[in-house]
Amino acid sequence: MARHMHPWRTGKNLFDLLSQLPNFGVGRIVTRGKWLHQFPNEPCYYRITRVKVDCTKPELNSGEAWGIPTMRGYSRPNNEAQIGSAWKREWKLIRKSEEDEFTAYTPKETDFHEVPTHCKVPPLLAEMMKRDQQAQGQEVRDDEPILMKLKISQGFRSRAYQMSDKVVVMDETVQTDV
Repeated sequence: MARHMHPWRTGKNLFDLLSQLPNFGVGRIVTRGKWLHQFPNEPCYYRITRVKVDCTKPELNSGEAWGIPTMRGYSRPNNEAQIGSAWKREWKLIRKSEEDEFTAYTPKETDFHEVPTHCKVPPLLAEMMKRDQQAQGQEVRDDEPILMKLKISQGFRSRAYQMSDKVVVMDETVQTDV
């Protein structure tokens, strides 16, 4: 019985590509066939920064590689990450003559989303926190809602961001001197 193969999984694994390049491809751009298929107009790639090859293998086709990731045209500066899925047979090397054209995309501002930095504490929890503060002898103000700080993932795939100089609660914006 034949196993279904996706068209992007018929290439080489990452170390098959890197072992054929000088300096194991440091400084070069690699991408996965899956990314080319999923996001044809937004480039997703790694710029290789360092490679640690497993020299015990005669073909030099395994090890670890790190690079600066760019997902859908957006990368965070100085965000080196270990490259996962290096064993998958879908990696493609971008030619040096095509690198400038491939990386020329700049994401639009509408692609990014500002998310809240704080949210209101649920009413029952807020009452419990107020009673604890009263029991400890602290001043309790009923006019200000109790806020809980939210933290979002700042990984290289995330397009959400939080403004650090203001507190954003739901659809309200309150200026503070943080």
